[in-house]
Amino acid sequence: ANNYIVENVGSVSTMIAERLKKKNVEMTEAEATILALGIHSDTGSLVYDSTTPKDASMLGWAMEMGASQAAIAEHAKPTLSDEQQGVLTQALVNFNTTTVHGVSIATVLLSADGFIPGLATVTKDALDLSSSDVFLLAVCYEATRGAKGGGGKKGKQNGQSTQKLQKAQRKTVKALAGRDPELSSSVPQLLPGVDVGSVSNMINSESWKGGETAFTRQRLAATFAFYDTDRSGYLEKAEIRQALQSAAFVISDENFDSLIASIDTDGDGKIAFEEFVNFYTDMEERRKWDSIRAEMEGRLPGTPSTMTIIGRVKAGVNVRYVNLNRLFQQFNGGGHPKAASATAKLENESEAEAVLRGLVDELIETSLDQQLRVGDFMQSPVLSAKPTMTEKQIEDLFIRYDVRALPVVDDNNEVIGLVSYKEVSAAKMRLINKQEKRLRQIEKAVADGRKLPEDRPLESAVKGWMKQKVQLAEASMTMAEVEQLLLETDVGYVPVVAEGTKQLVGMVTRTDLLRQHRYYSSLHYHNKGFSDSIAARKPIIELRKRLKKFDVENE
Repeated sequence: ANNYIVENVGSVSTMIAERLKKKNVEMTEAEATILALGIHSDTGSLVYDSTTPKDASMLGWAMEMGASQAAIAEHAKPTLSDEQQGVLTQALVNFNTTTVHGVSIATVLLSADGFIPGLATVTKDALDLSSSDVFLLAVCYEATRGAKGGGGKKGKQNGQSTQKLQKAQRKTVKALAGRDPELSSSVPQLLPGVDVGSVSNMINSESWKGGETAFTRQRLAATFAFYDTDRSGYLEKAEIRQALQSAAFVISDENFDSLIASIDTDGDGKIAFEEFVNFYTDMEERRKWDSIRAEMEGRLPGTPSTMTIIGRVKAGVNVRYVNLNRLFQQFNGGGHPKAASATAKLENESEAEAVLRGLVDELIETSLDQQLRVGDFMQSPVLSAKPTMTEKQIEDLFIRYDVRALPVVDDNNEVIGLVSYKEVSAAKMRLINKQEKRLRQIEKAVADGRKLPEDRPLESAVKGWMKQKVQLAEASMTMAEVEQLLLETDVGYVPVVAEGTKQLVGMVTRTDLLRQHRYYSSLHYHNKGFSDSIAARKPIIELRKRLKKFDVENE
């Protein structure tokens, strides 16, 4: 290549399509379809935040040139292969989540017998299903086996009961670091939910007399009976498939049939108890040998491994500064800021966990500490109310300054409550009821010729009807944390206080948060971070003071 071209677009296919269009190149339907699929893939069907108008325009041009919408509908969202489904299952079972400054980072470290293609799609699905903001998927495999496409000697031995079961074996995927090591076993758990080692309540005490073998058979009999739902004395295919689904173990029909064939020695299509016992015994022997082999390998020099790391980030203002492209460059990787990958060469598979932890630490230090803080976009200085103000005074403030809520502060400017238009409306209704009651008392006193009732003030101070239990946000909190606070409390405004105190320094509302997402470039920002300086607003401030003085003099 002689030229290095960089453009602000969401897809390389967009750049290619634009040059073809300028040169009036006629394309076949297949070529136009490939370009359209490239744009769909790079831009997430035009929904990624890196998408530009040019991407949409070139996608439209590819459609005009005859791109097949049927092919796009079928291939734009690729289906997962058996191996990819296994990786996704293990990833969802074993991922760990760290929440920093309101951003959840999910990580999972897996080991495979060889290279598995299409991990980018797996990571994207894991990101969506885990409800995390950032998802890092790392898969390790021996470098020599990976170069040959996997399937080494070790992979052929793990999780196989008989020679028939080898047909069902693909690349074994297991967790190197997960929440529950038992869930990452390379052997599928055919009977989930009941541990054959913990069904003591179903064990006959007579089984102890026959030694360990009789006791094991008794436990297996209890487990077998538990899943023999129709009490036929056999485990049919439907019962075994239901058990696999309960364990979140994904297996294709072909692999399932091969697995049944490896257990069903008489070929009648169902599993008898003796066949189940033989299968279990064979699995236990292989587990013991695997344990011995793992212990021996742990004493030997480490085998060089390859570690593939895929990262995906959800769109959102709280992850605005996360840049996976820059993060992965230390391993000569790259991609988009929100979707990137890298490959690391390791001396030993045991190094993988430290590498992944280091990436998370760097991500936190370089990206998450740069998040917007409440003090960057809160409304400040903010109008407040005194606890002695009445309904009319509070209502006047609402009308004059067009606000819907006010914090209530004491003489030390510490927040002691909050009053919104709801409290004002309720207080006004109570005041009207008092006034009507006073009128009825006066009318009745006049009619009876009695002395008029004492003319006492009917208005009440806001401290008697304000919200006293108020959620406060510190100015150092991140935008994501305040968003979560507003969602949990179901309020539209939160007073902002200085860190470690109740000193009022500002106010933040749902509108302020929505502005920070910057969905529309023409949106005006009415807050400290984007409004005019105090010096520029001084004439307006002075005018408001004069108007307030005029109102007081004419009351």
